[in-house]
Parts: sequence; structure tokens; C-alpha cells
Amino acid sequence: MDLIFYLGNNDQKLPRFLERLGYAVLGATNNVALPDLISRTNVDLILIDGRALGDVPDMCAFFRSQENTRGIPIVCISPENSSELYEPDIIDKVDIVQAPFSVGTLAGRIATQLRMRKQAGGDELQGTLAEINAALRDHNERFRKELEEARAIQQSLLPRSLPSDERYQLAVSYQPLEEVGGDWYFASVDSDGKLSLQVADVSGHGLSAAFIASMTKLAMTAADKTRPDELLKQMNRFLGPQIPSGRFVTLGGCLYHPSSGKVQWSRAGHPPALVLSRQQGAVRELKGQGFPIGFDEAGRFTLEEDSLAPGDALLLFTDGISEAQNRAMSPYGFERLAAALSRTTPENSASQMLGAILDDFNSFRQDRLLRDDVTLLLVKRLR
Repeated sequence: MDLIFYLGNNDQKLPRFLERLGYAVLGATNNVALPDLISRTNVDLILIDGRALGDVPDMCAFFRSQENTRGIPIVCISPENSSELYEPDIIDKVDIVQAPFSVGTLAGRIATQLRMRKQAGGDELQGTLAEINAALRDHNERFRKELEEARAIQQSLLPRSLPSDERYQLAVSYQPLEEVGGDWYFASVDSDGKLSLQVADVSGHGLSAAFIASMTKLAMTAADKTRPDELLKQMNRFLGPQIPSGRFVTLGGCLYHPSSGKVQWSRAGHPPALVLSRQQGAVRELKGQGFPIGFDEAGRFTLEEDSLAPGDALLLFTDGISEAQNRAMSPYGFERLAAALSRTTPENSASQMLGAILDDFNSFRQDRLLRDDVTLLLVKRLR
């Protein structure tokens, strides 16, 4: 079991969340000096909540100066609008999670740092250069095969084509971080002509995330429900006992009624959906309550309702776009995403609207590499 050293406030919500994910958590104690605690403890990752602590750069520098923690990954939760707190040499050594953030993003960053450390072998890799190179070649070949398998699994989950109807248009953008990712989407039409949409984000990446995504798709099919809150409740009941400790799925589900423009929405720990109203010239959020799937077997999910007038649009997305950062460490955020959506014109098709949003997003991030999968699914009402 990986051991995380947590430095933050006295609120136990975050440590309890990490323990729910399968990690052991060690916190600083008032009666033990930090250098003494570090010198006699072998931890796998250091998590610093910069929202509760000051002098974060000095704290990071201290950990890098200690023998036991010199090579240990550090994840730092940074307060909003605090990019100036971090010197360039600190940023290069620390994975910074900018607030506000989702629990899925934080879990993904922690899992990625731990995985990278294990793949590098920590400090335990021994042997000649030839032995090390041979081990790396074997590892790369196994990793390549796993990625091919995961990609095949993931592609089989996505719809081969999007539903079409003279009353609405659909467009999707799917950008996995690696050859495979944790995002997943689906679109289908029921026997009454109602459009069912789902966008999901599995914690983590790679073969295991693709496998859990496959489980999610099967659970959705087995649930045999159309109303989003009922669908999520049934999926959670099926998946709760099956999802491994430390993994979960966030999901947003929508049922759109083309005949009336009615929208029904529920979410399981997922970002809100955005509704563009042409008449009001504004974008509003569809929220709702519900824990991620696999987090609480008895979870409840609220149902939110809205409606689209002709020309209006509904945007579903994963937090890979809202939490992506530019070179100044500022997140793209919901407000920028909503503003990009609102700047589209009534004459734009669904594909053109999505293209305009992505152009704005790519311009904002200034070619900075993505840290998470990015998925957007947009429906525009025509009449």
C-alpha cells in the first residue's frame, strides 16, 4: 500500500478520501519535528495543500534537500490565482494542481506520479548498463502491447456514428491524453425518439481505466433505464461492489426530448453541463448532486430539468478542458468555456460551434501539454 505524507489543515475530508482510494495517509504531528519524522519514515508521495499552508516553495525545497525525500514525487494543491508563488525551479520539480479542481483530477495526478516512480524503479534498480537497457526494452514492449489492447477495448465502447435527426445536430471531440484514456462517451436514441447522452471520466489511464470503462458501458446497458437519475442509481448499484479500491467513475447523463426541447440531466461527481440560451444571450450551468460511481454504493442522484429553444445548445464535457492550464498556470475554467460557447453564432452548426470552442481552448493553453483527457459532446436544437 502506497504511503502519502499529507501536509494541510486539520480537516480530515481529504485524508479520508485518499484512504478510500486505497492509500495509507500520514500527517504531520505537532509533537514531532518535521525533519525527525521525515528521516525515519519512507513515504511514496508528498501531498501539500497550499491553500492551508504558507511558504510552499520553501517547504518543497526542504523536501528536496532531505535524503529520504529527494526523489519522492510532490503534488501541491495551489490556491486560485497563485501562480506567482512558485519559482521556476520549484515548478519543474512539483506537480501543481490549481484550485478549483475535481477529486478525479487530484486522484489522477497522484496515481500518475506514483506510477511514474514505480516505472522508474525508485532507487532500487541495480545492475549494469546493458542489463538496465534490456529491462527497459522488455518493459517498453509489454507497455506497447498493453496500450494496443486498451485502445481496442476503448474504441469498442465509443459509438461508431452519432445519431442524426432533422430536429437537432450532434458533434463530439475526443482527445485521450495517451493512446488510451479514462474518458468515455456514448449517444443513442430510445424507442420513443429521445436522445440519450453520457460522458464519463474513469480515474486513471491505460489498460485498467479502459477495462473499468468497459464495465461502465456494460452496467449502463444492464441498467435499462432512460431517466438519467435512475440510470446513474442503477449503474452505481451494479458497479459499486465491482470497481477496485482506489478507482471510481464520474459521469454526466442527459435525456433530450427533441419534440419539446426538454432536457433532463443528472451527474455523478461530474462537471456541470452548460446550456446556451440564444434568447437570453447567456450560458447557465446544469448542476445536480451525486457522488462518483463506485464511491458510495447507496449514492443518490438528483434530477435537473431545463429546455432548449431553437438555436440553443447543450454542452457536456469532462474536467480535462476546464482544468487545463496555460503557461501562467491559470486554468481554462468554466467561465472561459461558457464564454467561448456564448460567442458562437446562431448560424454555426454543432461542429462549427465545437470547433470554435476548441480553437479558443488551444489558443489559451499556449501549446502547453495536456495533463488529462479532453472530451466534449454538444447538441444543438434546430427546430
